[in-house]
Amino acid sequence: MIGGEMTVAEPRRADARRNRERVIAAAAEVFAERGIEAGVPEIAELAGVGKGTVYRNFETKDDLIAAVLIERIRAWRRWLEEAAREEDPWEALTAFLMRAATCQASDRSTDLRMAPVVANPELQRERSLLTEDLEGLIARAQEQGRVRPDVTAADLRVLFGGVSRVLTDDGVKDPEAWRRYAGLVIDALRA
Repeated sequence: MIGGEMTVAEPRRADARRNRERVIAAAAEVFAERGIEAGVPEIAELAGVGKGTVYRNFETKDDLIAAVLIERIRAWRRWLEEAAREEDPWEALTAFLMRAATCQASDRSTDLRMAPVVANPELQRERSLLTEDLEGLIARAQEQGRVRPDVTAADLRVLFGGVSRVLTDDGVKDPEAWRRYAGLVIDALRA
């Protein structure tokens, strides 16, 4: 407010922010169901906005994919923050992996990792932070003597990423199957 008057820009910024959030949420839902081949018109319709609003917020579909990935990584980081507060780091690590596997089971957007968005600086920063968070939890479990001393976050990414890729490619949506393979990954980490 300036001199008792509300400026026009204030409501627009809040409205634009809400529209952007709705577009990201709609894209995450559509990509989860159909994969990244889903189109912008379908996303705009689910978000309740026009295609122009989508493109005002995201110049390209890759920018939108990056935004969805950033939100997913932030969610996983929140899960890792919760896990880091647990007293038993091994149990926290296994619970995190089982939660991730359950989430991935019904989400076709796991193929987002294949999207050409590697150059997005914010996405790269979030991925680095996720790796740091995971390294911290792994280190605690190693100090506990429950995780092999040679395991790194990169190892876990390769193992879990490989499982995710194969199960996604095979169209496996059964959460039990995903948890079974996550269990095998967990077994590979044991000291």
